[in-house]
Amino acid sequence: MNLHSPDVAVTDSTQALNYLKEGNARFVSDQCMPRDTNKQDLALTKDAQKPFAAILTCADSRTCPEIFFDQKIGDLFVLRNAGNVADQSVLGSLEFGVQHLGVAVVVVVGHTKCGAVHTSYDGVTGLSDNLQAVLDGIRPNVSDSADKESGAVDNVKKQVELLSANEVIGAVPVLGAFYDIATGEVSFI
Repeated sequence: MNLHSPDVAVTDSTQALNYLKEGNARFVSDQCMPRDTNKQDLALTKDAQKPFAAILTCADSRTCPEIFFDQKIGDLFVLRNAGNVADQSVLGSLEFGVQHLGVAVVVVVGHTKCGAVHTSYDGVTGLSDNLQAVLDGIRPNVSDSADKESGAVDNVKKQVELLSANEVIGAVPVLGAFYDIATGEVSFI
């Protein structure tokens, strides 16, 4: 059971990573924490937040890190966009998470059957300017991948490299992970 209280800062990256791994194990085994503490959690976080991890994941509706890592309000600083891409907005947000919120670890989580990565891998063009820009940003990360699913893993690795090279974000461990939407299991890369 996660003994972390959202009003207590977790500064140890190993402990933060363990909370994520333990939470995913609970989720996969259908033994999630009780969810009858919402009012208490809201009271604890109403004046400040102390997330222990920052998560960059896909906007796909099937990829909800608070759920698949079995965490509560205030535990995770979550950023989501199509293809879990570390664009300027994400970089600035993660810098804020590390520098001002004190997250102990940053995790980029890709997933199986990622539409953004698969479409980019296929080289689809002719989409709206904004969507095409997202896919064009992913394409170099997956162009040499063996297949679409390998491309999703390769894209995570490229995002981890980018984030690790950032002097603010790279001050904490930056890890890659992959979520299987069929099993709910998260594998760390």
